[in-house]
Amino acid sequence: MDVPPVSYPLLETIASPADLRRLPAAKLTDLAQELRQFLIQSVATRGGHFAAGLGTVELTIALHYVFNTPDDRLVWDVGHQAYPHKVLTGRRDKLHTIKQDAGLAPFPTRSESEYDTFGVGHSSTSISAALGMARLSAWPSRQRNAARIVESSQSSATVP
Repeated sequence: MDVPPVSYPLLETIASPADLRRLPAAKLTDLAQELRQFLIQSVATRGGHFAAGLGTVELTIALHYVFNTPDDRLVWDVGHQAYPHKVLTGRRDKLHTIKQDAGLAPFPTRSESEYDTFGVGHSSTSISAALGMARLSAWPSRQRNAARIVESSQSSATVP
């Protein structure tokens, strides 16, 4: 028996964070449910650290909703947290190719998207990267924000 395709009516309207920012705030919870289900359907068979992305769904939506990405910089500390970020930044239709030859990288990759502001694989590099981006943004000619997303288990590597 064939399983009918799953429909994601809100998620399918999001091709970029600009589209996300046009949604009413009251729809964000529904979008989070769709995004989580989409991740389960798309990535669960790929192995690796799939669950970390499920834990950042609401955070990713909130960050892209509040910050003016890609001008404002989101710096992921651990790449496998960024799967929801990939979906919301125009790579939804390619997510099923993650970790495959010629597919999406399993971590933010600057050559893959203008929304991937820093190439990262594993922890603690976001601290200095986001600090550098924030310092550069403090120049009068540049007004942008930089936010870093740190996995809780990596807090031992942060600056006290």
